[in-house]
Amino acid sequence: MLTLYQFEISPFCDKIRRILNVKNVAYAVEEVPPTKTLSVVRKLNPAGKLPFLVADGTVVADSTDIAHWLEARYPEPRLVPADPRERGLCHVLEDWADESLYFYEMRLRFTLPHNARRFIPELVKYEGSLVKTIAPYALPFVLKSQVSSQGVGKRPIEVVLRDVERHVDALAGILGGGEWLVGDRLTIADVSVFAQLFCIRASDEGGRVVAARPAVAAWMERVDRATVPRGASAGAATAASTAAAATGTLP
Repeated sequence: MLTLYQFEISPFCDKIRRILNVKNVAYAVEEVPPTKTLSVVRKLNPAGKLPFLVADGTVVADSTDIAHWLEARYPEPRLVPADPRERGLCHVLEDWADESLYFYEMRLRFTLPHNARRFIPELVKYEGSLVKTIAPYALPFVLKSQVSSQGVGKRPIEVVLRDVERHVDALAGILGGGEWLVGDRLTIADVSVFAQLFCIRASDEGGRVVAARPAVAAWMERVDRATVPRGASAGAATAASTAAAATGTLP
């Protein structure tokens, strides 16, 4: 049995849950609240980051490394294409999602007061009462500092929203009327980009951006249906992600 150590609200953890669902792999979940990261996570994963998998004493960390480890161990259905060009496109899109879109979802969900009021309680839902009391006041500053160090947090919100529109327009252009981002089937690119856009869409502003682009909204529905646990109804894969994105469930 694999054990996924996760932080439920993280899009990277959602990404791995969905890959496990696609490959129909049984797994257990260990939820690690933010304040337990140093005391719990570093004992098993020196990098101190979530998610990570534990399998027969082997620890695999980082969502990209986990995804490729799962691909090697459970090759069907394939999520990383065999074709070199398609595999390269998947790599670029996954990296775009993980290293760029991630900071936009953080900016929208946690640094804008009206969104933060919904998402910060989800961020600390497994914490004690003291942390839950302090978090709404302290976390917006901490998280804004993180996105500021990357650059997104330094930009006016009008500029951030313009960038989000460009990113989602780019996604629509990549789809180009097709069903999937790369090739003719679901790939790691779809799952990776979906996980971040799901969180962006859950914010008030991101929800309006996606809703105005029906092709992208329809693609999100396809990815969601394709990544539910076997035998589950459409939307079931978002059960954990609903908590992660609060009001971000797909229609």
